[in-house]
Amino acid sequence: MANLSEILKSETLTSHKQVEKLVIDQIKKINNEDDYIALLEKFYLFYQGVEELSFRYLQEQQAAAELCEKRSPLILQDFEELQTGKAIAISGLSALPIPQNYPEALVALYVLEGSSLGGPYIAKMLEKRGIQRGLNFFRGDQADFMQHWQQFKNLLNEIPETTDYEHLTDFSNAVFTGFGQILDKNYQLAYSS
Repeated sequence: MANLSEILKSETLTSHKQVEKLVIDQIKKINNEDDYIALLEKFYLFYQGVEELSFRYLQEQQAAAELCEKRSPLILQDFEELQTGKAIAISGLSALPIPQNYPEALVALYVLEGSSLGGPYIAKMLEKRGIQRGLNFFRGDQADFMQHWQQFKNLLNEIPETTDYEHLTDFSNAVFTGFGQILDKNYQLAYSS
């Protein structure tokens, strides 16, 4: 029996590592709150965009609707805490693939949910760069990240094997690529050989 969560982990590893490197490189360039706000705006464009495109399909599965929560409001809370007073223009949606059904929406959210696991580490990196407030998004709102992550992976593994898993891994890679393009407009996925 195929395990979709493990297939996604394996088949999106290159995308994941490349985008993770982009994020770390951008964190290393943060010298003040304005730099941090610029990075947070990119995370907002990505998270809000994926949520806007995906959450309507979660209503098809009660367990998914109950488990998955929008995280972009935490970024808005951070903007408020940082007193940016800025309106965020949603201009990054063109970089994101558009889910057409529940399985595609769930694998798009796989990227968000998995990214959340790294949030506490990013918060620590930002604190070392002098950022002391506006870290709600990265610190997270889940009491037990790993339990939540396991429940999410269980949802993925409930997607029937008759579904085209190769298409779903391609879709998830496209979501990673979209995030990369929001982080850096010149980003392109470099496939490893």
